Amino acid sequence: MKDFDISLNDLKQLTKWVKESSDIRELSLSYNGLELFISRNENTQRTAPNQASSTPATVESAAINDVKTELNKPASVATESKSSKTPDISVGEDEHLITAPMVGTFYMSPKPGAPAFVEVGQQVEPKSVVCIIEVMKLMNNLEAKVNGRVKEIYVEDQQPVEYGQPIMLIEKE
Repeated sequence: MKDFDISLNDLKQLTKWVKESSDIRELSLSYNGLELFISRNENTQRTAPNQASSTPATVESAAINDVKTELNKPASVATESKSSKTPDISVGEDEHLITAPMVGTFYMSPKPGAPAFVEVGQQVEPKSVVCIIEVMKLMNNLEAKVNGRVKEIYVEDQQPVEYGQPIMLIEKE
């Protein structure tokens, strides 16, 4: 087997590939003393085998900010730390939080240029379609599931969303 070096750019490209491949949830790679673990799962905690001798570092760029990447290599490899895009949301008893049921792209309207399914302040019924989540060219309608009024919309049109990410808040009636 031919020996080769892995650059930081190679790792960023690998991270970008995993991010854009919606069917990959986690990836673990070990090569020549370097360990790479990438996860889309929010609560995944990975313990490094040599944690005492190496410090986990986070590698990310502005274009690759939805995937957790840990490198078990000296901290000098680290570039930027991740800042969570998920807002802290408290949901009252008279409110219903709609979250993304899958990783995909959020759409506020059925097609470009069409009016949005809902806007803040609009009345909704349980079967009212409030948005679309696109996954691999399949359009998935999300319904309100309750009677109420749209109180907040947390994502913008055509924004990528993660599994469990808050999408909108509905005030129940």
